[in-house]
Amino acid sequence: MKKLLIIIATIVIIFNINSTCYGAEDNTLRASFDVEDVSGTNFKEITITPYRYINNRRIEEDEDDEFYIYLPSGYQVIGKSASFIVDKDGKYPFTIYYGRNPKTIFYTVKDIDEDDDDDNKYSNKDDRDDIFFDYELKYDYEKKQVLFYMNLDKVRSVVTPDNKTTISNEINYYLNKLENNVPFSFTIYVDDEKYDYKVIKQGEFYLLITLSPINYDDYSTIVKYSGYNFTDNDNYTTIPSMDIYDDNGNYEVLVKSDTNSQELFNFNITGIDYRRPDIDISFLNDYTFELDVKDDFGLDYLITFDGKYIPISKGKDDIKEFNYKHNTIINYDGIYYFTVVDKAGNRSVASTKITSRRRPRKHSLDYDVHDYKYTEDLFENKGLKYKKTEETASTFEILIPAYMNGVNSTNFNPDSPITRAEMVTIFCRINDLPYDTTAYLKNKFTDIDNHWARDYISMGSKKRYVSGYKDKTFRPDSNVTRAEFCEMLSKISSFKSKINALPATSNFNFSDINGHWAKSAIIKISNRDLVSGNGNYFYPDKPITRGEVVHAINNLYNYSPSDNELVYINSLYNKYYNFKDIYYHKYYNDIIISVVGMYREIID
Repeated sequence: MKKLLIIIATIVIIFNINSTCYGAEDNTLRASFDVEDVSGTNFKEITITPYRYINNRRIEEDEDDEFYIYLPSGYQVIGKSASFIVDKDGKYPFTIYYGRNPKTIFYTVKDIDEDDDDDNKYSNKDDRDDIFFDYELKYDYEKKQVLFYMNLDKVRSVVTPDNKTTISNEINYYLNKLENNVPFSFTIYVDDEKYDYKVIKQGEFYLLITLSPINYDDYSTIVKYSGYNFTDNDNYTTIPSMDIYDDNGNYEVLVKSDTNSQELFNFNITGIDYRRPDIDISFLNDYTFELDVKDDFGLDYLITFDGKYIPISKGKDDIKEFNYKHNTIINYDGIYYFTVVDKAGNRSVASTKITSRRRPRKHSLDYDVHDYKYTEDLFENKGLKYKKTEETASTFEILIPAYMNGVNSTNFNPDSPITRAEMVTIFCRINDLPYDTTAYLKNKFTDIDNHWARDYISMGSKKRYVSGYKDKTFRPDSNVTRAEFCEMLSKISSFKSKINALPATSNFNFSDINGHWAKSAIIKISNRDLVSGNGNYFYPDKPITRGEVVHAINNLYNYSPSDNELVYINSLYNKYYNFKDIYYHKYYNDIIISVVGMYREIID
């Protein structure tokens, strides 16, 4: 009996020993992590080194021992360690095999998305405190400058765009850097809340754009428009009154008064891109991948399926297309992921499935290998889907805003005379003179005190665009003759360089200008085809028409639009204007340019 018990006990011990040895390769798997910064970024390179841990002791591996390590992207590495670069916070899974069973070990990254930059300590927040205020643009007629005025509900801490901090319930910020047709952006901080604005100036018209915080649910910004003209007391509204910016590109706003005075603002918005990059992946004959990446904002970097960081921009902001060949040879079937991020932080995660190689010895190549339901969050897209149709869309920039109006909403009157008041108003607009309501106090004209163009006449005469008469009158409603117009163009200093740049392509010998006081000016202007005669006659004392004036000004500025530009300008005209008396007119193109502005196509 004792012999039998001894034999049974020996069998049990042997069984236990064999069982432990047999299961040793499936016992507890553990790993250590090393983390290093990626040069030039705030990204982290995570290196995992697996090891076995049995009976409270670490098992020293043989030199030939290897682990199957699946990176967070699902890519398989066979070896003693593996590395993966991460570019955002999250819980990153690494799955390792030694033997038959897997073990998923997580490494949590928390400090990549932190922003310690003092310059960016203010940010738009969804949970704003209740801050109430009114705001508008005003004009300081003494300084001849536009200012942004904000009236707060109470005394608050305010930081103006020039980085001045005050405690006040009122803001008066002068916009002294406004250039014609160039959006001027500025930010006001009230109790650490950020408020963004843009102002665009076109002649005496101003457009104030108020931008709301970005809505990250649909990647858009709601904007509000306000229109101003400080030359009169009209009430100006905008069409539309609000808009949504969801991408870079052209936007249109019509500023219109109750009395039908209007100005079309057509401008480019940049720097608020929400569209993620477009990625095309090719699998090459040498079993490697090639990527063609496009983005309409500017590409920054990509991270490959095997965890490598590839910088794209390298400090440049204008890389919109990028070709990359990844030299890692693909040995196994599976799904391979690439992450591409643009300068605005929008990211695309593209994958391609390979079925032409061989099956991996362990689990399929896919980040689902981790059996971790939140893995996809680490590789989620951010931004709206890229619009490939935008590749063929044209972008236009304005060269000169509108400088003419119709006589009413239905008629331009192209063949009617132009008055001296209208003429000096055009000269002031196209030369972008700062509006001055006090200029009339310094002139000696006796017949302009109650005229609608009083300020323009005073400003223009000060610049010597026009002159008055010996009896101290200006005669604002008198018509401008063809000779007077030629004299004005040739004498205005800001036009002289433009006239000299135009070649004298014609040599007319008009029989009715001999001995005329404006003969030399007529020859100079007519020889450059700015104003035409009729056969041997110029008719110098005949009134010049509105159509002839806009034709001359457009030629003076060399505004000869291409077919695409003309189609675009015409589309703007058809959208906002409908003059019944200009169709089939010989100066039709010049007229629509004068009422909507001249736009140049931007060619990349």
